[in-house]
Amino acid sequence: MKKYLVDDAEYSVSAKGDGPILVFAHGFPFDGRIFDAVADRLASKFYCVVPDLRGFGSSTLGANGLNPRGFPRVTMGRYADDLTILASEIACELGRDPATEKVYLCGLSMGGYISLAFAARRPERLGGIIFCDSNASGDTPEKSAGRLKLAEEIVAVERATAQVAALAESYLPNLLSPKTFETKPEVVEELRQTMLRQRPTGIAAAARGMAKRADSTALLPKIAVPTLVLGGADDVLSPPSSLDAIAAAIPGACRATIPDAGHVASLENPDAFADAVLRWAESAL
Repeated sequence: MKKYLVDDAEYSVSAKGDGPILVFAHGFPFDGRIFDAVADRLASKFYCVVPDLRGFGSSTLGANGLNPRGFPRVTMGRYADDLTILASEIACELGRDPATEKVYLCGLSMGGYISLAFAARRPERLGGIIFCDSNASGDTPEKSAGRLKLAEEIVAVERATAQVAALAESYLPNLLSPKTFETKPEVVEELRQTMLRQRPTGIAAAARGMAKRADSTALLPKIAVPTLVLGGADDVLSPPSSLDAIAAAIPGACRATIPDAGHVASLENPDAFADAVLRWAESAL
């Protein structure tokens, strides 16, 4: 992992491959390791950039991870701006012009929200989107309130460790396919440990940011770059019917469903995930 100064935060990033820059944005509350196996496969086609987002994994939260009242909060736009800066630094490192280098984004779950924020804020920088296991709508009032409550509770010093553990156990049943639970206990444990190693402040910051994000449904017909909408066949959080509707709303979007995978398709079935992206890339690049 290499360190990059991205605005006020230190980002921890792994990078490999050759070709157009493909930046991955992980879900909540994970880190970049959920994409490791996929990046290994896609490195033949892309220069794969896999960061831990601000506040997650080995990346710091930074002052811009706090709202004006001093509470941890990172908006989806802040993450998108971070990835714009990171992509420019990577382009310079590769000897490319950051002003003209197009960036491809692969965002899963929360990372999908970030991809849409990037499309809204930096359309001139965008080469294509791989939109995974996510949605375009904003939170319902009830869901937003739940995220804000989580953010408040998880940073309580005396309860932080227990809260992260409780979060991991409550999330797991809805994150993975029944097939994963039945046949891949190592993947279940890997995802559990990924969640357990996250810091409460990073979790709180992202939860508040997701709670306050805008609805992006109106943006979908305006996306003018090659797009792949991808998700697990057994995803109960972003079900196939929901992703079908998103793909139908984006002009020319391709659609792929990953078998034997739930909400974390990149970790549950990385070969099928990578194969879908490589097929899409044949016409997208």
